[in-house]
Amino acid sequence: MGPDPAVAAVRLAVRRALADLPQGTPVVAACSGGADSLALAAALAFEAPRAGRLAAGVTIDHGLQDGSAERADGVVRTMADLGLDPSGSIAVTVDGPGGPENAARDARYRALDEAAGRLGAAAVLLGHTQDDQAETVLLGLARGSGARSLSGMPATV
Repeated sequence: MGPDPAVAAVRLAVRRALADLPQGTPVVAACSGGADSLALAAALAFEAPRAGRLAAGVTIDHGLQDGSAERADGVVRTMADLGLDPSGSIAVTVDGPGGPENAARDARYRALDEAAGRLGAAAVLLGHTQDDQAETVLLGLARGSGARSLSGMPATV
C-alpha cells in the first residue's frame, strides 16, 4: 500500500521540480511551520536523497509576534526531524514601504535568497495552498491593483 494520494501528489510535484534543476545541486525548503510548508518539507526530505541531492530547511523569524523565536526553533527541530540538513532559522527586520505584509514578504525573500546563496542551492521551494492563492488575489484587488491581481502567486519567483 502506497502513501496517501495527497502525499503522493506533493512528492510527485517535488520530484518534477527537482528534475528541472541542475544535477547534484542542493535545494532549500522554506518552512513556516504551517501545514502547506510542512508537507513540502516532508516531501523534499523524502525525494531529495533519491535524486542525489542535499535538502536543507530554512524558517524565517519575522519577529512580529511574542514568542516568534521559540516558534522558529520548533520549526527548525521539526525540519531536522524530517531529515532536512542543515536546518536553521533566520531572524529578519520587517520595515519598508507597502505595509507590514509587503515588508515581511520582501524581508523573507531576501533572507531566503541569501540562504540559498550560502548553501549553493539551485532553488528554494515554498508551499502554498489554494487559500493562499485566493487571499493573494483578494488582497491585491482590495489594494486596487486590478487585473494584475487575478493571476495570484507565480509558480516561480
